[in-house]
Order: sequence, then structure tokens, then C-alpha cells
Amino acid sequence: MLRRRLPLLAGSALALALLGPFGTFREMGLLPRLGYWGGLITTGWSMFELVVLVARRVLPNLERTWPLMLAAAYLTVCVLQTLAVALLENRLRGQDFLTPAGLAELFGYVLVITTLVSALPVWLELREQGILGQLPPAPPAPAIGGDPAAPRPAPFLDRIPARLGRDLLALEMEDHYVRVHTALGSDLILMRMRDAVAELAGIDGRQVHRSYWVAASAVTAVERKPDGKLSLRLTNGLLVPVSRTHAPSVRAAGWTEKAVS
Repeated sequence: MLRRRLPLLAGSALALALLGPFGTFREMGLLPRLGYWGGLITTGWSMFELVVLVARRVLPNLERTWPLMLAAAYLTVCVLQTLAVALLENRLRGQDFLTPAGLAELFGYVLVITTLVSALPVWLELREQGILGQLPPAPPAPAIGGDPAAPRPAPFLDRIPARLGRDLLALEMEDHYVRVHTALGSDLILMRMRDAVAELAGIDGRQVHRSYWVAASAVTAVERKPDGKLSLRLTNGLLVPVSRTHAPSVRAAGWTEKAVS
């Protein structure tokens, strides 16, 4: 994830170093300003990631609770960043913000700068993951004379970016994201693995590891290691481990009857 966000973080640090808020333009050279703002942005980003990680484990449904999660993370980071800036200013330039009035003043500055720096990255992230900028998919209308109780397509398929198609091969857990693998490529979706698996009900596939779900049609071969552990070779070449916990269900599904090496 750092590789995806590094250009935005570096660009924000460079912009602030050139603008020089808090009087840094007047009192520091360019390189010290780069270090000052780069350090603060890196610290703030790390705080935000930590707060979001904790919030995701506490809040049950991201689609409904993301505004609460985002607001809590934003305010928490601003408070912590205010304390960090106050200590930094006191140490580097002898500025005393460690009073109620000083902290309140500094909090206002931090609030504005954090908003400006984080608005674009957060908006892009939420839009990319389909949380913003998309309407929830409408339920398909039943065919005339059809059975209204017939099962509907798995909701998770509507989360997959259109450019990846709907030929789902596997899901792979990455931190608090799920990487979706299709015949056309892969991408990250911001949600928990267990929620994604729950939305795949009705599709012929199963969870084969705490970090992997695999579609039955994607398995081309089963490989066995010397210690007896199984791995599934998928149509896109991905090798997926099968945990001992899920191995019995894989065998019961008949997947091990495919070529075993």
C-alpha cells in the first residue's frame, strides 16, 4: 500500500516544504523544511493507518459505518498530530504551544493542513474501492413468469471493477483489504475477508485458507508437498496454499481428484 500512496505523500511533503506554513519558510532552509514536513506527513499517515486498522476491527459493516470510521480517524489523527507538532516546535524552535490556548490554536492549523493534505488521497481511495462515487447495485428484476424466490447473483460480483470482468478465480486477504483475482487481472477492495466470503454465497467455491477463497472452476491442479500439505494451482498460475483446517472440505468437494503432483 505504501508504494501506491508514496507519490501523494511525497508530493504533499514537497508542496508544504515550498509553501512553508507555521513560519518554516522564513526560519528554515529548503532541506530542513523537507525533513520537517516529510516527517510530519509520514507520522500522520502512520497514525491514520493504525486508527483505521483498529476501527475496522471494531466497526462491523464498512459500507454503512465508513463515515463514522473516517471521522473518528480524522479527529484522532488531528489531536495526536497537534501534540506531535507542539513537541517538535518546542524542541526545534523554542515555540511554547504546550498550554491550553496554544494547543487550541495549533489544533486549528493542524485541522486545516490535515484536511488539505488528506482530502485527495482519501477521496481517491474511497472511490477506487467503490465506497464513494457509486450507487448500490439495484436488485435484478425477476423474469416474467419466473420464480421470485430464485437465488440472485452473489453481491460481491458487483464490487469487482468492470475492467476485471466477472470471471472470479480467487480472493486473497491483504491486511484490511481483499485482493480479487479474475481471469483479466487483480485489484484491491477495501473490506474484510469474512464479509467478502459471505457475499459469495451461491457461487461454487470455498475458503481453503484463512487468507484465501477459491472458485471451483479456477482449480487446474492440486500439488502435495513432502509434509502432506496441499496447494491449488489456478488457471492464472497462482499457487494457493490449503490449510490443514480446510483440507477436509477441499477433499470432500472432490478437488483433490484433479491431477495431484
